[in-house]
Amino acid sequence: MFKNKKPAVKTLLIAALFALPAAYAQAQVKFLPVANASLLGGKYYLDSDAASFQGRFDAFFSPTMQLGEGRDLIPVYAVNYSGTQDIQELAGGDVLTRKRQTHTFSLKYVHTNDFNKYKPRFSYSKALINETKDEDWGDGLFDYATLSAGIDAEQERPHGTFVESYDFYKVSYPNYSSLLSQSQTVIDTTTFNELSANAGTDTMDNTNHRLGFSYSWFPEPMTMQAGYDFTYRRYGDQSVVGSLGSFKSDKRYDLAQNWSIRAARAAKPVYLSAKARVGWLSSNQNSYDSSRTKYIDDYYSYVDVSVSPAATLALKNGTQFSFGLDWRRLYYLNRLSQDVSGNYTSSKIRQTFWLTSISARYPVFSSFFARAAYNYQVSSSNMRYEDNYRYNYRASTYLMGLEWEF
Repeated sequence: MFKNKKPAVKTLLIAALFALPAAYAQAQVKFLPVANASLLGGKYYLDSDAASFQGRFDAFFSPTMQLGEGRDLIPVYAVNYSGTQDIQELAGGDVLTRKRQTHTFSLKYVHTNDFNKYKPRFSYSKALINETKDEDWGDGLFDYATLSAGIDAEQERPHGTFVESYDFYKVSYPNYSSLLSQSQTVIDTTTFNELSANAGTDTMDNTNHRLGFSYSWFPEPMTMQAGYDFTYRRYGDQSVVGSLGSFKSDKRYDLAQNWSIRAARAAKPVYLSAKARVGWLSSNQNSYDSSRTKYIDDYYSYVDVSVSPAATLALKNGTQFSFGLDWRRLYYLNRLSQDVSGNYTSSKIRQTFWLTSISARYPVFSSFFARAAYNYQVSSSNMRYEDNYRYNYRASTYLMGLEWEF
């Protein structure tokens, strides 16, 4: 089931990330380093079952360089480690993970010309995900790497600010391969040839093109922003499932669109914000359940709606209290719900998420802060069959520790 692919591009990106072009080697470069790190410990509860006390570490470092008037180079390294359990949306469903770590290297160049800005960028990210306690780092089924490049164009005008963006990114799962591609020695040759035709191996790998547009305006005392983004995602080695369970020669592609609006207001010492979003994903991929001989077309397409109000109280001594609420409802357009035994019903799957977040930060000394956070999430659905993914659960996490800013 597993295979090893170690991208050689990682070494090149790390080297390029911290290397200055020769043209600027002799120039006077002004460094503006920024750093942040937090070390927290806490517990995770899933349906009242508690995991052991574990730690979480987050950090980023950015030695921003001013190369001259209107020219900035911004390298960033960010790392995250989470030893607490968590529910993550992976491969089309919610999966319980034990440990995660992510490393991201990015480089952005900002060119300012009067009231216009141009920001080309690229990044490389590696995520390692363990589902079991005894799983070694690098062996996770859902480990993935993301290589991306893009550009923002920003125009500041008296009535507001326009931003257009384009991103290309490729996501690779080095350990994830089709079970069918490993089954030739298990089933007879004739059956294998019939089933495996066009099946593919790297079925989760995908390439993406994303276009984004946003407009910000400032009706006193508010700050408003409206946005739209469109993503074309292609799975180059994942064939479309046919009505009889065999694979077609066509490959899977998804079209994702999001519309959003955000409002914010600073009424010192309180900062208020609220965001609403509507998303729509359209996919040509279908599903065939061989154990129940059930074919479902348009299996991954859905519409989702979310609302996210938040409030932060920031005192002069650096103390902060934050509260956030996220509500999201997801409607699958064709995916049918199942009862606890796996029998299909006539209803489409609906899923509702509630996430409540509370955090506090208090200055201890110098640039160090004591920090505490609590998250509580509820997921409810008319889907009762959960042998593969979780649809109905209650989860909570509390974390306490120190944060450092530079």
